[in-house]
Amino acid sequence: MLVSRKWLQTYFEKELPKAEELVDLFNGHAFEVEGLEQVADDWVIDVDVLPNRSSDCLSHRGIARELATIMGVPMKRDPLRENLPVWDSTDLVQVRIEDEHLCSRYMAGVVRGVEIGASPEWLKTFLETIGQKSINNVVDATNFVMFSLGQPIHAFDMDLLTADADGKKGIAVRLAKDEEEITTLTNDSYVLTEKDQLIVDGVSDIPLALAGIKGGKQAEVTVKTTDIVVEVATFDPVTVRKTSNRIKLHTDASLRYQNEVPVQLPAFAMREVLTLIEDIANGKVVGVVDGYEHVVENTPIDVTITEINTLLGLELSQEDIEGILVRFEWEFSLDGEEFAVTSPWERTDLTTKEAVIEEIGRMYGYANIVSKLPEVPEAKPPVNKNLYLSTLIQQFFAEHGYSEVLTYTMLDRGEVELANPFTSDKSFMRASLRTGMTQALELNTQNAPLLALDAVKLFEVGTVFTSKGEELHLAVGVKALIGKQSKLDTAMQEDVTELMKSLQVQPKLQVEDGVLEISLEGVLSSLEVPELYGVGHQWDTEARFEMWSPYPYVLRDIAVWVPSEVKPEEVLSEVIRKGTGLLVRYDQFDEYEKDGKVSYAWHLVFQSKEKTLTDVEIGAIMEDVTNTLNRKKGWEVR
Repeated sequence: MLVSRKWLQTYFEKELPKAEELVDLFNGHAFEVEGLEQVADDWVIDVDVLPNRSSDCLSHRGIARELATIMGVPMKRDPLRENLPVWDSTDLVQVRIEDEHLCSRYMAGVVRGVEIGASPEWLKTFLETIGQKSINNVVDATNFVMFSLGQPIHAFDMDLLTADADGKKGIAVRLAKDEEEITTLTNDSYVLTEKDQLIVDGVSDIPLALAGIKGGKQAEVTVKTTDIVVEVATFDPVTVRKTSNRIKLHTDASLRYQNEVPVQLPAFAMREVLTLIEDIANGKVVGVVDGYEHVVENTPIDVTITEINTLLGLELSQEDIEGILVRFEWEFSLDGEEFAVTSPWERTDLTTKEAVIEEIGRMYGYANIVSKLPEVPEAKPPVNKNLYLSTLIQQFFAEHGYSEVLTYTMLDRGEVELANPFTSDKSFMRASLRTGMTQALELNTQNAPLLALDAVKLFEVGTVFTSKGEELHLAVGVKALIGKQSKLDTAMQEDVTELMKSLQVQPKLQVEDGVLEISLEGVLSSLEVPELYGVGHQWDTEARFEMWSPYPYVLRDIAVWVPSEVKPEEVLSEVIRKGTGLLVRYDQFDEYEKDGKVSYAWHLVFQSKEKTLTDVEIGAIMEDVTNTLNRKKGWEVR
């Protein structure tokens, strides 16, 4: 969010620190700052507000509240802590909400006699400083309050609404009809579905706005407008997000709504915007329609001093904690060493004691928390049977030339269904390791040339989930690239048989499509484990990880006739020299002599870490290699 330093200053009597110092305060206690730019005589700070703080900090007031807490200074004025007025009711406009789950609150303020014109310079400057174009005094007022408090607002020309037989007008909130269309303020048209929500004329049913996203042309405020209806509402965040993503229309309003605007906020925003419109557009507030009657109160969160210090690794006293809570201006009480903390209604992210502890920690300052190693327990932990068996199996297969894989635990089918799956194709827990192993064989076969393999040999030890419960399974898979698959299947069975004999069990082994899977429950029941873990495997400390390339490789072969006294290493060095850094692997696959000459042949593998290689690029390299070799006396590329 773009934040104006001068705008923030309006919330404080005391002069704020310089912009660079504000950046340090944000980075150290609240948010990451992505940029700082001077605009005329103001500074604009680009603050990265994460979704958990969107309910209160996608606004200048929210950022000002953070600064007040960090600096320990009072705010001159906090619009969310001031009393709300009691508006007159009005029947000039009636509001109808089709589904209160999709629109939990809709306030409509009627203002008459507005004079549409240019905004005052202070308002234009504030908006233009953060990159917003000034439209007119009424529209600018709605935008100003949105960036001040985080509540999107929209104004309709009341004269453009349809009157019923009694002269009454109305606004309705409903789902769109399939293939219903709306033209927005920017003259862009969108075709909607039955899952999109609209604001419509309550009498004619004509669309007026895309709920929570953008206003329509039908009731646009223009220089001819004299009477307006001011909308301040809360909409379902999921519906707003899905519509916004589907039609690819992302606005400042949709950003705030899709992160859930607190249901209490509209009333405060209505007060601010009506006051401003009266002031700069000479309008007269007739009344406000608001059918919301629920009372929402934050539930106190209980947290002890011990829990706070244990989680943060600190030794904060009761006075330390109370001082931080006072800076937050949160309500709290103390019973013994247990605090009951009630956060303000706009902090919808504070629902657990861990969240409260995190807030205390960041305001104390993470830089003030001294790093220390965890305490080593006096008693050594008992050996975990599953882990011990898995380690034995890993060591066995590693010594027999197999590679370990870890495949997805969630699949598109199985016996145990997830209540809240992440995706539609991962809605079941796996009942077998076979599916994952088969996929792993296919994927690794594709990359076999990079590893110069004549066979892919894999294993996995993992938990499967059936209707009877959880079980530990072993899956082994082999795929022949050169030679017969049957020989490889037999060798795999012999390896697994050897392993099972060492574990003193003899299960039935059956290979299907190069994959063998067995349950390890019988092994676990009879496995004897030591009292303590051993020293463990002594790994080669010279081994280093190197990131693989995500781009496809290109294969080429080359064969060269050379005099018989020439060694293959001499030829290969020339190939490598001209192969550039894109030659990542080379394997000799042929050698034979004839008539005083010898022929050497290699598989060459080319790959880039930065892009997909083209035939033209590889062709040029191979041509250079060929020309270099052919220039050698007695050498000839076949």
